[in-house]
Amino acid sequence: MEDGIITKVLLKTRSGEFDLESIHSLSLRELGISDLGCISECASLERLNLARNDISKLTKLAGLNNLTQLNLSANRIVSLEGLQSLESLQHLNLAGNLIGSIDSLRCLTGLDKLKTLRLCDRTHDLSNPVCMNKSYRTDMISMFPNLEWLDGEKLIGRGSEVFQLCQKIEEALEARQESESLSHLPKPSKWVPDEYWEPSNKFEESILSDASEELEALLMSCKYSVKKSEDTLNSLKESSKS
Repeated sequence: MEDGIITKVLLKTRSGEFDLESIHSLSLRELGISDLGCISECASLERLNLARNDISKLTKLAGLNNLTQLNLSANRIVSLEGLQSLESLQHLNLAGNLIGSIDSLRCLTGLDKLKTLRLCDRTHDLSNPVCMNKSYRTDMISMFPNLEWLDGEKLIGRGSEVFQLCQKIEEALEARQESESLSHLPKPSKWVPDEYWEPSNKFEESILSDASEELEALLMSCKYSVKKSEDTLNSLKESSKS
């Protein structure tokens, strides 16, 4: 690769294909790419991984009409110009870039097949400045009503209710932390002694004692029932004789 530019030689070497139009899946991860070069010549490309490079401009991706999965995480992207023409795009990862506003994402609203969008990846500590906005999630859901997954959170379908509940709990906790100062609270003290969690014979002895008491009570109840039955039976015998 010459000066961070994608070349035909690089594409053929990485894909193992002689004809660029025969490439369907391609990984160009961590190669120091700053210029997408001739990537648009891969007309049949469906899956493309460009993560962890130095890419800032995406206009050369225009024309990849068969592209369904695109990973652009950990680059230097500010503008998404060029992605609006990727009509087949379903999964897009933009985590770890420099996208600063919701308006920067507006060009993606015409991608009707887009189902998964990621701008924040907590697992790999990747985000975008726009994710810091308090209204980020609400704005994203409003802008992309057909989106099924946002930042790993399921928005539509089975399981979405759980994610929404967790989100509400998280927001409530954040709001409480902002409204209350916890600095004046005393240092939490142990509510049980250290040996509480240690295995103890006392616990087993307690269980055995309880079980023994329950068994004894059951036996007494049985004896009482037998005695009462015998008394009733004897009473019936006496009455029958008379």
